[in-house]
Amino acid sequence: MKPVVLRTPRLVLSTPVAADIGAVYAHCQDRDLQQFTTVPVPYTVADARAFVEEFVPQQWALGTECVLALRPAGGSELMGVVSWQRARGAVGYWMGAPFRGHGYMAEALRGLSEWVFGPEHDVDALRWEAFAGNLGSARAARAAGFRWVGHGPCQLPNRDGVHPPGWHGELRREHLGTVEALERWPVLA
Repeated sequence: MKPVVLRTPRLVLSTPVAADIGAVYAHCQDRDLQQFTTVPVPYTVADARAFVEEFVPQQWALGTECVLALRPAGGSELMGVVSWQRARGAVGYWMGAPFRGHGYMAEALRGLSEWVFGPEHDVDALRWEAFAGNLGSARAARAAGFRWVGHGPCQLPNRDGVHPPGWHGELRREHLGTVEALERWPVLA
């Protein structure tokens, strides 16, 4: 699969590049990000380099995960990362601490979802999961239109190989752009 560039009103979503390695490293030092993702801890510059220069291009080439960096429209600063994990039918994401709380991730998820549900892909639903307690991730998923599915073990294991308790949601093609999901999130009540 060939990488794409997606645009939303405030963002440009494009593949991470070598110039992003420092920002990836810096954002992945954040304790909250480390707590709620599977990034290695400690996270090193070598980890950031491997992510940007090896993992991302390999996943695009294989068509298994489409990883995009979030950047402000008209800017080049890496704010976070969003991905469509095709093999799992799921989305994954993280946002750098300085950019949280402004609705950027929900906007990026809507843009990504519109592309995934586009005519070039035969996809009817996307899944979302987060480690239980990740309120920021849940808020972004809800704002992007994902509907609450429930509690249960995460499909992806954490760094210790354990499938921790998780929260789960789903976005179906026919619900893209609706706000019904706002009423169905007990963890955000």
